Amino acid sequence: MNTAFLQVVKDADLARDLSRIADDFDILGFFHHFGSSCFAMSALLAQILTAKGYKARVQGCYAEIRQGNGVFYIGYQGFAHQGQKEGHVVCLVEDKYLIDFGLGTLKKHYAADFKPALACPLVSNADGTGVIAHLPLNDGIDMVWRTDWISPMVEAELRTQTPTVQRVFAVFDDFQKNRVAHLVKKLFTDQHTSKAEDALLVLRQPADLNESQTEQHRAA
Repeated sequence: MNTAFLQVVKDADLARDLSRIADDFDILGFFHHFGSSCFAMSALLAQILTAKGYKARVQGCYAEIRQGNGVFYIGYQGFAHQGQKEGHVVCLVEDKYLIDFGLGTLKKHYAADFKPALACPLVSNADGTGVIAHLPLNDGIDMVWRTDWISPMVEAELRTQTPTVQRVFAVFDDFQKNRVAHLVKKLFTDQHTSKAEDALLVLRQPADLNESQTEQHRAA
């Protein structure tokens, strides 16, 4: 996976670990299978980073993609698609960085080439607007994460996702302990039916198919 988005992380050890995690998520198909669920992805990332000794937590928020006079909302009140719940969550690390691995549905609802993950330094001094991070993107686009409104569904949805997160964490942990065996096996397995993807499909319960995704809609 292209991890150039991690260039904003100045801590060398954290940048290295995040790069490895992102690459492993890509190898295991996590971005493909769970990238549209900010709840599962952020909780999973926070658990992995905590296990590595970092201070990491899940933070409820919403986000805006601003371009010209248009705003595309992610997880904001009143902008959920049918079958989705309001709200967005990210992972905060060391109270310095925001890591958003739950941007998968932007490929469908915003731009097909949008990055599946972003990292951004946290705003050091709150200005009363609720902005916790601001990241300039390409083509005059800005992405802003805010906490002046947080969906009341966030805590309940995170609890709902806990069994799924634990199952997927077990897959990730096994991969870490048996990396060479997994990669060798992958070399001799068809890319469309890899063992990693098969494991994820087994882990993905019917309820997970309707799990809360990153909610977006465009507002003029």
